[in-house]
Amino acid sequence: MKFHLNFTTDYGQFYISDKTPTGSTGSENFWTDQAFADKLAVEKNILGISIANDEGKVKCLLEILNSKSLTNDFSSFDHVVEASIEIKSGVLQVIDCPSSEIEMETKIENGEYRVRVYSINLESAYSENTKDSYKVEMWKEGYAERIVLKRYLG
Repeated sequence: MKFHLNFTTDYGQFYISDKTPTGSTGSENFWTDQAFADKLAVEKNILGISIANDEGKVKCLLEILNSKSLTNDFSSFDHVVEASIEIKSGVLQVIDCPSSEIEMETKIENGEYRVRVYSINLESAYSENTKDSYKVEMWKEGYAERIVLKRYLG
């Protein structure tokens, strides 16, 4: 399944979440210094994705894959990070911040998923014509800690 998302958010973030997360985006464990550096916050059943532009424009392709992503050449991406999320409600949501508007909702099989976030064109994020965009891939996989596969140093 593919979803092309185009919406606005605030505070440089949006969320990928189970419909009924037990974790909180307000938790002191969510946007830690490490989460900011890694551009991905993790709590129970919810992930926070950091965006770079000040205008809050989110251009994102979300793909739910049948198996692990085969992408292993990250040269066309600025930053790549992965983390795990557990879906318990059978519903996946993409939510803006801070009003918690549901930007996308779909039924999904319950279980543990790996989520990989690719950040693209981050150097343009603070220009007049922002071109930063994000690609998110999800596939079923057991829990693993957050890991940065390519770090943006700009």
